Amino acid sequence: MKKPYRTAVIGKGRWGQKIIATLEKLPEAVIAYIETHNYYKLIAKKDIDAVIVATPASVHAQIALPFIKRGLPVFIEKPVTTSLVDAKNLELAAQKSGSLIFVGHIHLYNPVYKKVKELVKKIGRIRFLYGEGCNNGPYRNDISAMWDWAPHDIAIMIDLVGSKPVYVQAWGTSSLRPETKLHDVSYIKLNFPKELTGFIFSSWLFPDKRKRITIVGEKNSIVFDDVAEQKIILYKDMGPVLKKNKDTLEVLRKESKIIHPAYTKEMPLTLELKAFFQNISGKEKPKTDINQGIAVVEVLEAAEESIARGGRLSQLKNK
Repeated sequence: MKKPYRTAVIGKGRWGQKIIATLEKLPEAVIAYIETHNYYKLIAKKDIDAVIVATPASVHAQIALPFIKRGLPVFIEKPVTTSLVDAKNLELAAQKSGSLIFVGHIHLYNPVYKKVKELVKKIGRIRFLYGEGCNNGPYRNDISAMWDWAPHDIAIMIDLVGSKPVYVQAWGTSSLRPETKLHDVSYIKLNFPKELTGFIFSSWLFPDKRKRITIVGEKNSIVFDDVAEQKIILYKDMGPVLKKNKDTLEVLRKESKIIHPAYTKEMPLTLELKAFFQNISGKEKPKTDINQGIAVVEVLEAAEESIARGGRLSQLKNK
């Protein structure tokens, strides 16, 4: 194995501290520097192999850009940026320098989600997707609850479907700070190709914590509940059955069998950071690269535009 990557961590808030604690246990890395506001002092350092940006989302772009221009591998927490323009600027800089950008959409590395993806292959056509991300806080000053919570659901839905949505609609309210875009509650509707719809509810003004994705299929349905002790519930043979009568289409309820499939219990953050260092070594291509990060930001920006227009459709430009 290559000697440990000398890693600079920028940001030491709650999540930054978790990253630092996880890095200390990884043989692939050694922490060379930990910085916050004085990150610019690291830009010219020659003894850095990789950079992790775990600061407030609104400053991701300005912090990451000089390191990307140097050609260093950079891990950026979700969302990669808070605007599509900034995200594409990072992409352009990486194309010029050869830098690897890894976006921290942690649930795509979660072994529970990996098991869910296996199960999805046997549920039949997906009828719809429903994501929930909410809690009593944390309350942020730079991004809304939607930008904070919904990236998880959007990343998972895009990964499951295999494409971005075509249209986005969204609604939001700012009851704590009226007249701002810091929406405390938001609801997004994603219209994917082939008439597949996803819904996402996000809030930081909620009495209990929820982090859940529900996948309703023709045959079976799955709930991935990241807060529950049993994180996967498979509703086998949920149906329902559609029965054609002479003039109507009758819907018949079925009794489903509830199953709790087994899954491995490695820590998602450990697996995510290991993947980052494997990507640097060239052993794997990033699952959550800048293109995936851009797709999530594009959806969020379209949702914010829809909220501003009273919930009108926003169209995305699919490649």
